Amino acid sequence: MSRQPSPTRDKRVINLASEVAETRDRRIPILLLRLKEILSTAVAGSKDGMRIRKEIWEYNLLQALVLVLKQDFSIVDGEWQIAASLAAILSQVCTGLDLPSAEVKKFEDEVLLEAVSNMFLVTRRIQARYAKIPDRAGHMKERNKLLACYRGVLESIVYLASGHTSVPKKVLECPWLLQLLITDDTDTVVAIMDLIPKILRVNRIVLRSLNQKLILSIMDELIYKLSVSNEVSVGASACKCVLRICENHRPLVETLCTRYKGLRPLLAKWEGAGFSRDLKEIHLLLQAGNAQKAENERFFRAAITIQAVWKGFITRKKLVKANKTFSKFQQQYRLKKRVLEERKVQAKEAIELQRQLKLNRQRIMREFKEKQLHTVEILPAAMLERYMQRQQNKSAVLIQKSWRGHHARNSMQDREVFVKRYRAAITVQRGVRKWLKKLEDKRNKIKASLKPPGLTDDRRVEIQRLINQNRELKPTVYTSREELEQGHKKAAEMLARYYQSARVNREKQHHREALIARLNVDSELVHLAPPLNSVTDKDVEMYSSNLLPVATKAKNNHIEQLRLLRQPWWKKLCDEYQDQEYVDDEQIIF
Repeated sequence: MSRQPSPTRDKRVINLASEVAETRDRRIPILLLRLKEILSTAVAGSKDGMRIRKEIWEYNLLQALVLVLKQDFSIVDGEWQIAASLAAILSQVCTGLDLPSAEVKKFEDEVLLEAVSNMFLVTRRIQARYAKIPDRAGHMKERNKLLACYRGVLESIVYLASGHTSVPKKVLECPWLLQLLITDDTDTVVAIMDLIPKILRVNRIVLRSLNQKLILSIMDELIYKLSVSNEVSVGASACKCVLRICENHRPLVETLCTRYKGLRPLLAKWEGAGFSRDLKEIHLLLQAGNAQKAENERFFRAAITIQAVWKGFITRKKLVKANKTFSKFQQQYRLKKRVLEERKVQAKEAIELQRQLKLNRQRIMREFKEKQLHTVEILPAAMLERYMQRQQNKSAVLIQKSWRGHHARNSMQDREVFVKRYRAAITVQRGVRKWLKKLEDKRNKIKASLKPPGLTDDRRVEIQRLINQNRELKPTVYTSREELEQGHKKAAEMLARYYQSARVNREKQHHREALIARLNVDSELVHLAPPLNSVTDKDVEMYSSNLLPVATKAKNNHIEQLRLLRQPWWKKLCDEYQDQEYVDDEQIIF
């Protein structure tokens, strides 16, 4: 080879290329199978995958793959399985191959075209061998093996077409495609007809660049399969191909209607074969006459279908709601009817009970009268009047007792209301008395008439002497009556201001005295406190407080003191009045 391998090249590709170049016999296909292991080490589209494919192209291994597919694999070990594997390897190498712009045209026009042709050649040979094997139970294994190889090569063609947009045109223009389609073998023809929609799915506009004569030849063969064949698989695949060709190339719809006028009666034999949906689409195309009308008809039918589904949904929803409503109405009706029947039964039972009570009362009265008459008959005449008087007294007592009970029960409600009012009045009076007592205590809390602290008789005499002395030194001279009245008025205002502030001053003085007394007691307790090593439970109870605020404050102070004890010495030097926000903020300054 003219190219010199660089240190970055794959040694496996180099060794394989050298072995293929030195081998001139049937072992070349077996050697080329090693490319599958090489390609499996790198993902297609990755950097390593593109490098390996480029090396395969540079060392002419791709051209060797294309040329090997021309030979007859019936004389090679592994036969047509080797051919199917080589076709798959060829499609993998061609897909994802990144070539310089100078070699792309050569690759697409020569290598891809020859690769597609050779793949179809392999399928043609497999089809010819498959047709020669009799369809018997003893040969089914060999037939299935060949059919699997046949489909594998076709899948490789589809994979190759998915990687290059120019391949679908080459596939449809290949003369081997029409020859494979013309054969009468069911399995191979179905595989070819499945290939056509896949190729059209890869490139939807490929039919526009094909020759009209070639398209018509393919359509003629498909229509022929529909009209002659009786196999359901053939008919379904042919219908599918026709529909896909018409969808991708709209002018063929008019050709389908004018060129194949007798197609509609021929399609009648496929009714109920399992692909009625495709048959309906073909009937729609034949009925419309052109693609635009068929599209409108399809939209119209789709709208009808949507409306039908929507109306069915709404109707079913209404029926469900109506069923629920009817069931609820029937349930309510049955419940109401059952309640009415129960009321009627209860009314009948009440009437029957009243009748039984009335009869029982009459029976008791009759028995009592009979007993009374019997007693009167056996009594002597002298005791009869006294007996009757006793019976009347008992009756009067019984009537009075019943009346008093009835009267007490009727007056019980009024008595309960009276008792509630009485208790409410007591509660209101108790509240008013407490309120008045609070006002009185507040008013008499500190008497303003009390003498100020420290005002003894000696002090009072001394102050009076100072006042008289001051008056003698600075006598007040009133020149008129008005000035005298103003002086008295000013003195009265000063006295009023004094008495207004006297209560507040007395309360503050009382608070100060209480605070001083408390501090004296606390200082005395602290002074008399025993040392910590001799503290008893009684001492702890004496110095403890039951007030929650005091206990909480003491607990917080204790925790803060423990925290300060754990701090380093330099943190204890801060001022106790320093802002806590800056004390707690630990910052390291460099």
